[in-house]
Amino acid sequence: MQKLKFIYKAIKREILVITHDVNIISVILIAPLFYAFFYSTVYINKVENKLPVAILDYDNSITSQKLITDLNAHQMINIVEKPLDYETGKKLLEKNDVQCLIIITKGFESDIKQMKGTKVKVYLNTTRFLVSNDINKAVTEVILEKAIEYRKEFFKNQGYSIEQSEQLVDPVRLDMRPLYNTTESYGDFILPGLLALIIHQTLLIGLAESVAKEREEKTLKELFVTAGNRPLIALLGKIAFYFFLFAAYSFFFYTVNFKLFSLNLNGNMTLLAFITFLYILAVLFLSVFIASFFERKIISLQVFAFTSIPLFLISGYSYPMQAIPWGMQFISNLLPSTAYLTAQVRLTQMSASFTEILPEIIKLSIFVVVGFLAASYRFYRIYNDQKTN
Repeated sequence: MQKLKFIYKAIKREILVITHDVNIISVILIAPLFYAFFYSTVYINKVENKLPVAILDYDNSITSQKLITDLNAHQMINIVEKPLDYETGKKLLEKNDVQCLIIITKGFESDIKQMKGTKVKVYLNTTRFLVSNDINKAVTEVILEKAIEYRKEFFKNQGYSIEQSEQLVDPVRLDMRPLYNTTESYGDFILPGLLALIIHQTLLIGLAESVAKEREEKTLKELFVTAGNRPLIALLGKIAFYFFLFAAYSFFFYTVNFKLFSLNLNGNMTLLAFITFLYILAVLFLSVFIASFFERKIISLQVFAFTSIPLFLISGYSYPMQAIPWGMQFISNLLPSTAYLTAQVRLTQMSASFTEILPEIIKLSIFVVVGFLAASYRFYRIYNDQKTN
């Protein structure tokens, strides 16, 4: 009971430390909510629709005009320009007025009727590869569908039945079925990862600032006194407020924020909460351990401010882990963010069970235990150093 009393006093003291520092307030109270709202708003449309496309029709036939109508009917394509020549179309691409230039070659209709090979040229602005991939997929989908239709019509005119025409045209049918993120929503994919990045960045910097500030102003001794001269109690009192605050943020992110912006969240919410709590604890202990080596707040800020994005990039979330150099993979596996993001994707996108994310749970638990031991060692070390001085 007495230990809880000391922890409570240490928590109250930490709240006072936070409320008297504008930088820490902005990092842990304002930034998480701002970033969560900002990122969610950016990806509110989830998928790209009606991207600007230019089309150049050298054939100007009934068949080519029908193809243009079918292309424009696709949800991803919006034909906004019909240039008179290739150079004009290319300039539209260069100015970013359109993301794609489609050219229907001369003789398109006659070649189709005679079943000769014909071409539809597609020029893509691949500087934005996600957009160009989406347009390429949409154009390919429409043209392949029309190609099958043209062949069926040809064989029907040759006297074949509808069933025979279908077999001749399409003897092998590709039945592709996306199992996860079936809407192919970029928002549903990227936002959970960005929210994990928000937790990591703001929590790491906020707590590190607090620890380094106490070392710089030599007030850690007051923390130890408040905690009854028990370094372990001082450590728990130091991190407790941050844990409950960021647990509340996580609840808000995964419930209110996702609901507000109509983001899909599959999987077991209890499991998601559990791994999130482990992740928060791992980041807390990591922050305390590293920040305890700095005696100036500005240095800790400089060290931590640029860590989250590189860690996100090598986590395997936005780029396949197998494609990352071996050395980076090794570093990535030593970080709690990698295990958390892996488990998070499996839960939010694939509705994974407890056993399916058990390896990540074990890793996060190890990070928590090792982080706790390392942070405790540093607090005992600082406490003993202050006693001898």
